[in-house]
Amino acid sequence: MSTHTIFKAYRYQLLPLDRNETKDLYQDYSVEQIISRKNEFFAEALNHLPKVSHKRVEVNVFIQEIQQDFFRIHLAPSRPLTRETTDFRREKVENWPHIDAYVLNKPEDQLLIIQDRPTAFTNTDTVANIILRSTRGALDKFGLSLQIEPLFNEAYFWDLVNQYNNKITWVEFDFVTPNMANISKTLASTLKSLGKDTNAVKEQLTLRSDPSSSLDISHNNPTIQGLVDYTSRGAGDIKLKIKGIRKRFQTSNSRREVHLSGVEITADAEDIVEIIREALR
Repeated sequence: MSTHTIFKAYRYQLLPLDRNETKDLYQDYSVEQIISRKNEFFAEALNHLPKVSHKRVEVNVFIQEIQQDFFRIHLAPSRPLTRETTDFRREKVENWPHIDAYVLNKPEDQLLIIQDRPTAFTNTDTVANIILRSTRGALDKFGLSLQIEPLFNEAYFWDLVNQYNNKITWVEFDFVTPNMANISKTLASTLKSLGKDTNAVKEQLTLRSDPSSSLDISHNNPTIQGLVDYTSRGAGDIKLKIKGIRKRFQTSNSRREVHLSGVEITADAEDIVEIIREALR
């Protein structure tokens, strides 16, 4: 029996709501100041999370700043249980199954890992959305938009390409406008600048072949390779349609995980950070 706890891995990006200097400024900060202080503003938003509920279910939240730029979030939804008593009655008792999430809040290392425990939350996306919704009000005041995307295995995409060679008719790339140089190095410069020039926070690129033909998707195409590399690092998702198969394949189905043992979870903050980084290299 495994003693490890599974955490799903996400990356988040903090983008300015407006890059147009002629528009009203937020809190008298320029766009450059907002970008340079984005992690400071996000930390403030985390430390002042409002009371949380999800689908009318109360969720207890406790934020712990383990060290500067590293947070642990405890979340526990109300999940009452029904039990039978000795006098043949049924009664409801309180039950608050909890999960932990860790936030690494460094400018070039913006990672979020969320414990996977279905008795608390059906899936970890729910927790990511709770964090997104709960911080939106505070981030809006500073002119920031929070985008959270799962990390996935790049090999999953290329395995599909190899398996269904000459049968791929449709590929769609959904990705966050680049704001982290360390994960967008391979992205085509035109794609990097397009979102920024148009004030977009998300972009979409769709490739379709004629129904009688198929797409030519290759490792040797630097634009395709750059998009796959960038999205797999937690900046978006890729969907594919294969000729003759009704369902669409989606790279987010191959999400990356971090396994932490009980000993690792109780380790020093610096050790936990290194374990997370090593697992996601």
